[in-house]
Amino acid sequence: MCLNVDGVVSSTTKHGAISGVFRDNERSWILGFNKALGILQPLHAELWAIYVGLQIAWDHGFVFLVIQSDSMEVVNLLNKSDAHSSPFPLVRSIEKLRKQAWVTTI
Repeated sequence: MCLNVDGVVSSTTKHGAISGVFRDNERSWILGFNKALGILQPLHAELWAIYVGLQIAWDHGFVFLVIQSDSMEVVNLLNKSDAHSSPFPLVRSIEKLRKQAWVTTI
């Protein structure tokens, strides 16, 4: 299963939104989501998209998940060996979700 996520923030209002789409190995659409967020930074919007996507994937029983993000900063943050001690609480929450009984790749 592949999860492609995106987080956006308005340059004028600073309000953010997230979205994601799940596709199977044949790239067929399985499930999608979107959610409006409050005021936040673009980095946090992308992290929220991954966090919400992981929660949905877990709830649907997807055991193998490849996560795609267009933010190299987020990918690097989440793939660091010390993500469990990140100063960002959301990075730690994502790391905790990823350590459950499944296989995730970002």
